[in-house]
Amino acid sequence: MTYDLYFDDFKPGDRFETGGVTVTESKIIDYALEWDPQPFHIDAEVGRAHPFGTVFASGLHTLSLLFRLFAQSGVIGKCSYAGAEMSLKWVKPVLPGDTIRAVFEVIDTRAFKSRPGLGALTMTHTGLNQRDETVIDCTCTHIIRKRPADPDKPWDLG
Repeated sequence: MTYDLYFDDFKPGDRFETGGVTVTESKIIDYALEWDPQPFHIDAEVGRAHPFGTVFASGLHTLSLLFRLFAQSGVIGKCSYAGAEMSLKWVKPVLPGDTIRAVFEVIDTRAFKSRPGLGALTMTHTGLNQRDETVIDCTCTHIIRKRPADPDKPWDLG
């Protein structure tokens, strides 16, 4: 799915959904070895003794998956400028074999007076597993560009 959206195209209530990505034990361990090497993320024996009964994805891994799905969706691909803020909650663990998909919903848009070519887009980002259970929920404010007056100068912000 390709989008060609800019700030003025978004309105509260707009909703976008992605396909899914399946998380394997090896992906969980590889990510954790690089970025969050806690024993219950990298050692199958420790994982089996944990209340979740297996290794499980790091919360950072889950957040990375959510944002990978967001980036690949292209929802703000043309207009992305910068991030501004985020609040998040990890709701359920992501286990080997889980398939995670994402739902994004626009909460608010706010044009900048001081930077006429930019605005703030606040969205919820919800990660769901194959049972439609929320695994991660966050609210993010993205700084995005308005549609450029001259398509040959996409970074001219007015």
